[in-house]
Amino acid sequence: MPLLDFPQGSVICSAGMPLERLLIITKGKAQGAFGGKEFAFEQGDAIGISAISTGVYAHTYTAVTDVTAFSYPYEKPDDLLPLLKDNAEIANRLLSSLCHKIVGFLQYRKELEEQVVRAYGLATETYAEYSRMCARFAVAAKILPEAEELAEPAALDLSEVCLHEYYTGIRDLDVAVQKALFGNPGIALGFIHKGAADIAQILNACEIYQDYMKNAVKVLLNDDEHDLFSLVSDLHLNSAGIKAADAATKAFLDPMMEFMAASPFIDKGILHARLSTYRDNLSSGQSSARATGKGAAAGNQNLADSLHVILEYSGLPEDVCNKFSRCVHDFTKVPDRGSSDDAVYALRRELAATFYDIYRQVFVKSLEDNNLPTIIKMFLNFGYMDAALAGQENAEFLYSIADSLKGNADIGVYTLREWLAAVYTGKKDPSRNDFDEDYPTFVREMRVSGRIDTKEEERMLNDGMGKLMFEMEHVMPVVNKITFGRMATFCPVFADTNVQKHLPSSIVKPEAIKQALDEIRTVDFSAYSRSVLYYNEDAGIQKEFVHVEYLPDFILMPNLGTRGAMWQEIEGRKRTTPSRMFLPLFLMNDIKALLMRLTAEFRWEMCKREQGARWNDMSDPSLTSEFFDYLQFYRSNRELSAEVKTTVKAELLRAKNVYKAVFVLNYADWLMYESKGSPRLNKFVRKIMMTYCPFTAEVRDKLTLNPQYAEVLKYFELKRSQREKRLANVIAKAMNLSKDKPVELLAEMEFVKK
Repeated sequence: MPLLDFPQGSVICSAGMPLERLLIITKGKAQGAFGGKEFAFEQGDAIGISAISTGVYAHTYTAVTDVTAFSYPYEKPDDLLPLLKDNAEIANRLLSSLCHKIVGFLQYRKELEEQVVRAYGLATETYAEYSRMCARFAVAAKILPEAEELAEPAALDLSEVCLHEYYTGIRDLDVAVQKALFGNPGIALGFIHKGAADIAQILNACEIYQDYMKNAVKVLLNDDEHDLFSLVSDLHLNSAGIKAADAATKAFLDPMMEFMAASPFIDKGILHARLSTYRDNLSSGQSSARATGKGAAAGNQNLADSLHVILEYSGLPEDVCNKFSRCVHDFTKVPDRGSSDDAVYALRRELAATFYDIYRQVFVKSLEDNNLPTIIKMFLNFGYMDAALAGQENAEFLYSIADSLKGNADIGVYTLREWLAAVYTGKKDPSRNDFDEDYPTFVREMRVSGRIDTKEEERMLNDGMGKLMFEMEHVMPVVNKITFGRMATFCPVFADTNVQKHLPSSIVKPEAIKQALDEIRTVDFSAYSRSVLYYNEDAGIQKEFVHVEYLPDFILMPNLGTRGAMWQEIEGRKRTTPSRMFLPLFLMNDIKALLMRLTAEFRWEMCKREQGARWNDMSDPSLTSEFFDYLQFYRSNRELSAEVKTTVKAELLRAKNVYKAVFVLNYADWLMYESKGSPRLNKFVRKIMMTYCPFTAEVRDKLTLNPQYAEVLKYFELKRSQREKRLANVIAKAMNLSKDKPVELLAEMEFVKK
């Protein structure tokens, strides 16, 4: 066997590399890194033996000192037999080393298991005690969804319980007994393979425990500062000066800090910074409590004084704040806040005008505030301003969720606060205004009209604050009113009279949007796909259209509403960008029904965008042109019965003669009823829908036996098979001319088969 030398600090082999040889250390020390845990390898230890069952190194091994090792080639299990037969001393060291390493892995697995159990118990017990303490000291409790959703660590580990005793027992055998046991090469080979398989299972269990711990410690402490440490430390601060509060809160805060200080999964830099801030705040809070003789925030004083906190934070002139404060109190006393009375209407209008001025001031200031007060978050996310106007119970609920409320940018869901921040930082372009102008067009119009010069135009096009102001002044007020649903009685300030549904169940969560969208796409698979041009000269493809899918961005507006707004079908002028839809944060009706309507509007507007001026021209067939032609000439269509014509007339009346609105109604019937074989549409509409909004193959298969769908399914299948055949020929040609697979065309083939 050849000897290999590895200088100190060098990488001997990396995790993920294929196993091609075993390295038996004869001199020096190495270490294997696994998930932040270092395992020592010394003389007699074999690097790579743990990878036998997988064929891939699980660790990255580095030389701690200069290392010399025997290199033994390995391809298949039987390759070890000659080594075990001809080198008894090396074989014995190999097997002894294997036992020691497995015991070490098992001990690490046990440590992780204990940490997981401790973290789960600490998180759940602390959260429960926090809720009890809030009730005891009359402090409004906050909700921490991560703590409520933390799964019990049951059945995480599938490794055998007896493994520790088994390998420890063999490791502790007398040397002579070990040599006798492993003197048989067949037994030795079998033991090695069992050990390698057990290592793979143990390391998999360790990975599962590590992943659990990474999630569990975020409940205790995280970058967002909405965690158990924040909740408990805030409770301690808010109850400063209350008799017995210090002892009661410290009793369950100290064990948590002790665990976090010892846990390798906690970022110590973040912990030290948060502890320092907490201790400084506690010291000043206790001094204030002693001076006033009461708790720093006893009871719900913080909510009762919400309006003052928000107005003071805004920094607006005192006369503006006083006037707005009087309007809020006057509005609170109005018996019927939705009244069409002139005085009530004027009050709502005045509130709305000043509300957006306050919102702009508060949001801009919040961009630089790393410790945003919960009440300010309530204002920005919910439009909340006053506990009496919102209702005390509602105010406490909003307070409890304000710190944990967040969208999910990965699936395109944003709270308004997150969305405005994305516009400001340039991650998202501003939306079009209600005149369908995007931000560059708006700035250009200002330059053309002489309000700004060319230099100012260039500055504004790259100005984050300018983009933010455009979004807040020209989009936010309009969309907020639309999504509320009752435009004549709209007021942006959160009021209990608008709560028509249980508030916790009405909040629109990212997961609910994703689920509803997925349900729509399991019926209409091409709902958010659009056709783009693909070419590849190397593969001989000059022009081919393929479909790509871009799911919408959803922005949750701070109101209690009933409607959504399909605001724009693309960003700017790029067709390969997400559409933009606005929803109320608290939805008073069904999310799936709303998203079906918005999906229908998106399909209509996207078709118009793609067709341009010819969107209603039957010489270029499309969804909009065929539907437009059908509605325009339905009276003279001899294939429609008198009964069907009467139905179409009623649909037009219901839609106020807006063709898009009729399509939206028909599209909902298409998804909800027609997909289940329950006819609601006439044959003309059914053919248009199957051509441009086809069902998935699974749904089509279920409709095959229904005679009312036979004709449209036959026509669709003919067109689909023609497209598939042509695409197969193009792919074959491309693969003959180019070594690289035409990934885009292969994806298009999968799309055609859906």
